[in-house]
Amino acid sequence: MTRDRSNPRRRQMWSGMLVLTSGLLALALSPPLLSPTWRAAVMTVFDPVCHQIPVRSPLLGGVQVAVCDRCVGIYVGIVLGIASAGWGQRVWKKLNHHVRYVMLGSLVPLGVDWIGPMLGLWTNIPESRALTGMVFGTVVASFTGDQLLRAAEQAGSSDG
Repeated sequence: MTRDRSNPRRRQMWSGMLVLTSGLLALALSPPLLSPTWRAAVMTVFDPVCHQIPVRSPLLGGVQVAVCDRCVGIYVGIVLGIASAGWGQRVWKKLNHHVRYVMLGSLVPLGVDWIGPMLGLWTNIPESRALTGMVFGTVVASFTGDQLLRAAEQAGSSDG
């Protein structure tokens, strides 16, 4: 099967995923721009997925965003992964049965950044938490986005 990059279903799927993930990131970063009532509502929405510890969360204009440093990195990584989904299609296809190792490997920096301070070996910093989260988010979203785009492409080619 030849890949048709102009497949409208594929384009729509990619655009939708990019809008959705970008919107999620924007919502997570929005509390400093909102009234106290809306800020509390957004913080409540993200509370089940993030600890929101103030000293581990970015501040914009002195106001905490709805997620911690690591989650900001994950959400940025998700947007980057979706934005690049499809470009890495050959890579994911070539990795084939080794994808699980790449996925697990993307967790290693997160784990190292988390366990080091727990063992008293070093203190992590906001940038290390965000960067390790971004690595994980990018890898997982790139793979997931690629899989969804492939499915959309196959569904589009079977419709014709």
